[in-house]
Amino acid sequence: MLSSRPVILSKQCGNATVETILIATVMAPLLSGIPLIGKLADIDNSTTQASRYLAWEQTVARPGSDTQPQTELETEIRNRFYLDPDLQIRTNQQLADQDSINPMWTGYGLSDDETVNRLVDQDSSVGYTLQNDRPHGLTGTMSAAIVTMGRAMAGLSGGDWRIEDRGLYRGEVSIEVSRTAFLASGIDCDGMESESITLCISRTNTIFVDSWDAENAGQAGNRARTFVPAGALEPVGDSLAVIRRIIPFFADITGLRSDGNGGFGYVNPNVLPMDRYAED
Repeated sequence: MLSSRPVILSKQCGNATVETILIATVMAPLLSGIPLIGKLADIDNSTTQASRYLAWEQTVARPGSDTQPQTELETEIRNRFYLDPDLQIRTNQQLADQDSINPMWTGYGLSDDETVNRLVDQDSSVGYTLQNDRPHGLTGTMSAAIVTMGRAMAGLSGGDWRIEDRGLYRGEVSIEVSRTAFLASGIDCDGMESESITLCISRTNTIFVDSWDAENAGQAGNRARTFVPAGALEPVGDSLAVIRRIIPFFADITGLRSDGNGGFGYVNPNVLPMDRYAED
C-alpha cells in the first residue's frame, strides 16, 4: 500500500533565479557598455595623435615664419584624425562631407537616424591651441643669455645669428563627444554645462626642438662670423678696396671687399678641416 507523505519545500528553492536576475542586472549594462568604452578610448587615442601632429607641424616650420591659418589647421586635424580612417588625404583638401564620418564612432541609440547616434560628427567642436615657449629653469636662462650675447656680437661683427631660443612647441587638441541615449549630458570644452555634449576630451603634446641648425652652408658661415671680431672692420676693407684702385701702392692687396669671397670677417664654410681629407 502506497503511503503519501507531505512534500516539504526547501528554503533554497528559487534562489538561483533571484541570483541570476541580480547578476544580469549588473552585468548586462557592464557588458553592453564595453564597446562604448572602447569607442571613447579610440577617440581619446585619436586626440592624442592629433596633438602630436599639431606640435610636429609647427616644429618643421621655419622659425619666425607664419603658421598655417586656423581654418586650414582645423580642417587638416579633422580630416586626418576624426573622420573615416580610410579617407584619402590630399594637400589643401577641403573638409570632407558627412559620408566620411568614422563608422566606429557610433554610439548606442534608440533612434533609427544614424546621425543622432554619432559620438563625433561635423558639428562636434574641434579646438586647438599652440604655444612656443622657452624652457624653464636653468636651461631657459642659459638659452636666453646665449641668444642675447649672440645678437649683440652679431650687431658688431655683421654676422647673422637668428637662432630660435624658444625650443618647446606645445600643441593641445580638444574634441567634444556628443550625447546619445546611453550617455548623460555633461560639460563641453568651454567648461559650460551642455545638454548635447557628454564630455570634452583634451590632450596635449610637447616637442623639444634643438633649433641650432642651419639651412645651408651660407647661413652656417654667417652665424660663425658672429664670433669673428674682424667683421667690424668690414667698412674699412671696402674703403681700402676703393683706394687700391687709385693708389698703385695698394694694388697687390686683394680680398679687401666684402663681396662674398673675402673681406674682414669673411668665413668660408666650404673649407673642410684637414682631418676630413683622405690620405694619399
